[in-house]
Amino acid sequence: MVETPAQDARARIVGELLDELAAHTPPGVMRHLRRWPSGPLSLVHLHVLAVLDEEGPIPMRALAGSLDVSQASATGIVDRMEQRGLVERRREDEDRRVIRVASTAAGRELLAGIAAQRRDHVATILDELTDDELAALLLGARALRRARERLHGIPSPAEAPR
Repeated sequence: MVETPAQDARARIVGELLDELAAHTPPGVMRHLRRWPSGPLSLVHLHVLAVLDEEGPIPMRALAGSLDVSQASATGIVDRMEQRGLVERRREDEDRRVIRVASTAAGRELLAGIAAQRRDHVATILDELTDDELAALLLGARALRRARERLHGIPSPAEAPR
């Protein structure tokens, strides 16, 4: 199929946008996490803390599924995080065979600290933009969120159940 000039221009813009967005992803995040005051934090450990923040205490099997790793790998990850005091294992009261993984206060503080530093860093970057650039960026960010919500079937805040 031959692309029209409009399709070609759109593809070029999408490509440039993807390049721009890629500048704000894992390599920069990893540099930041390696310099974290309480010791280096891997993206996997950050992912675990984010999952636990969203889901609360969850069974090891569910955590392994969220991380897309085997249960044995998840156990090793949790072992290392437990040694650092970031997570803890809890036995289920109803079924003592089930072990749930929960973030500790230290794990929650670490995640909150990373989020606060990231927000401060982005705020510093945004301070460099003009008012018109900020307004355009806000419109673009909102459009990107709406597209993601449509693609993944996430209801918008107005449609969400109360």
